[in-house]
Amino acid sequence: MAYNTKEIEDKLTLKCTSWSYIFPSIERKFLTQNFDESIRIANEIAKIANQLNHHPELVFKHNELIIRTHTHSASGITDKDFELAEKIDQLLLV
Repeated sequence: MAYNTKEIEDKLTLKCTSWSYIFPSIERKFLTQNFDESIRIANEIAKIANQLNHHPELVFKHNELIIRTHTHSASGITDKDFELAEKIDQLLLV
C-alpha cells in the first residue's frame, strides 16, 4: 500500500533525513569525489537493490549520484522504498 504525502514526509523526517519527496519518488543526492566513485557506489547500491528485489533509478554526474525510488506496482512510495533508502543510508553512512 502506498503512503500519502504527509505519511511520506513524516517517515522521511524520522528515518531518512537525507532524502526528499519529489513526486513520484523519494530522492537522495550524494556528492562524490569523482565519476569513478559514483560508479563504485552505484555498484554497491545495485547489490542492495538485488537483495531486496527493488531497484532505484540512478543518475550519474561527474561528482554526484542521484538516487530515486518509488514502487511502480503501487503507484507510489511504500515500505519497500523506505527499506531501500535506509540500507542505502547505511552504505553511505548517512
